[in-house]
Amino acid sequence: MLVKIHRMLFAYIVFAAASCHYKRKSSDKYTSVYLPKNDSILLALKDTALTHLQIFIDSLTIHGQDTNNYKFQVKSRFADDGIHEHMWSIIFKYNNGHFDGLFADSGFDVRNIKAGDKVRINRKDVEDWLIYNKKDNRTTGFYSEKYLKSKLKK
Repeated sequence: MLVKIHRMLFAYIVFAAASCHYKRKSSDKYTSVYLPKNDSILLALKDTALTHLQIFIDSLTIHGQDTNNYKFQVKSRFADDGIHEHMWSIIFKYNNGHFDGLFADSGFDVRNIKAGDKVRINRKDVEDWLIYNKKDNRTTGFYSEKYLKSKLKK
């Protein structure tokens, strides 16, 4: 069984995140990677992301209101009638084990959620995360990106 994992181009994720005007316009904005359900490398990267999730939470607590200079996103699984896709959401708040934010991706097959929809993601369901610091032009997290990029068909 293969699992579809979304990989948005990095620049699109961090620079378009604040606007929340996401549409699937072309394949240069969104790509999908199909991997085996129990891909050991991806699972290890997810474990790494979860191990370091407190860094994300601490930074969100300190800088979460500064949406001009910081972007916070998490990747999690979304389902629609038995179809699963792993996609990104913009996060604004963490409280009682949940992240609140807006769905920031565009499903290829999952159609029951669209860009801009409110989401609540359980801490244990986070698969990856990223913090973009515009002031330093630095990204923290984003553990799966290099691996997923290597799996794109050329």
